[in-house]
Amino acid sequence: MEEIKKCIKLASSILKTEAGVMDTNGSIIASTNPDMEGQSDSASRAVMLGEDQFSSTSDKSYMKIIVNDQVRYIAYLYGTDANSRVNLSLLGEWIKTVVKEHGTDAEKELFIKSVLLENELAGEIPIKARDFKINCNEPRLVIVVRTSEEDGAATLDMLQSIYGENSNATVLAMDETTSIMVLNVDGEEEPDADGNTFVDETSQAILDTLNNEGITAYIGVGSIVPVFQQIAKSYRDSMLALRVGKIFEKNCYISKYNQLGIGRLIYQLPSTLCRMFIEEVFPNEAYKSLDEDTLATIDCFFENNLNGSETSRELFVHRNTLVYRLDKVKKNTGLDLRSFDDAVLFKIASMVRTYLQYLETSKDNMIR
Repeated sequence: MEEIKKCIKLASSILKTEAGVMDTNGSIIASTNPDMEGQSDSASRAVMLGEDQFSSTSDKSYMKIIVNDQVRYIAYLYGTDANSRVNLSLLGEWIKTVVKEHGTDAEKELFIKSVLLENELAGEIPIKARDFKINCNEPRLVIVVRTSEEDGAATLDMLQSIYGENSNATVLAMDETTSIMVLNVDGEEEPDADGNTFVDETSQAILDTLNNEGITAYIGVGSIVPVFQQIAKSYRDSMLALRVGKIFEKNCYISKYNQLGIGRLIYQLPSTLCRMFIEEVFPNEAYKSLDEDTLATIDCFFENNLNGSETSRELFVHRNTLVYRLDKVKKNTGLDLRSFDDAVLFKIASMVRTYLQYLETSKDNMIR
């Protein structure tokens, strides 16, 4: 609809007479005279019943716009002379081309979404992909962008404006809060010691663009798959990355499937097993005896790789104060965080507790 209106708006600067497009019921959907939009043309019924593609009344010429052997719209133009017929024919063919292109894009989007949701038979995917000029033999990556429902439409518009004209990317909406990007990464991949530069730069660029517009977004980056038929796996991986990252990492806005670490394992554990583990590590809910200062100290101690000097310096506390707090943790939980084995056990147990709290209390619709 919007594309048709753009055509008519451009036509208004060329044509010297009023012209427009109506649906098959005669309702004018676009006109060089905006006041006519929404009005009805009483001649539309006769035009539709006529066998010819062109018809006219005393002051107007009409042309049926036929796509795939079906009348989709009716173009009209004031004037019945030969010149008017030529102008109407050009206008009608222009709109017909736009409708066909838009229809093809919409069908392609539906097809890709169907593949992502695993609603297509594997053997039929290459055949249908050929119709949309999709090369199945190129590696691809799926990126999920999750925002609030209020920002969903704006996010999709921004991503489509950036990547919409890029033949190596497809952007589509999965729901009101979720935009999906399917990236062709053939020739883009140059893995280095710090990970994949192309993936890192792309995901960070998306986040920065949305943040600059005041939109809070969470991004899940899936795995790279070698062929188009496997993009459903990359989509599943990106959704898993989004959920796991949001649960276990504070202020985590970009989560990559290949960097989920131990959170991936915990997420797949049954809740009953998690509760048994917590009961074993923190009997009688010993974890609840730790105050906020102690928990902050523990986090800083882990971030500094169990280095007491660095932790004291970062917390601006005397080393004896740090030792006192760590001794308090040992007394309350039985775990000495200065011991590597106990520190690992405490860290894993803390993550398991975080996961259980999410399962029991979270109403955050940003995680699904």
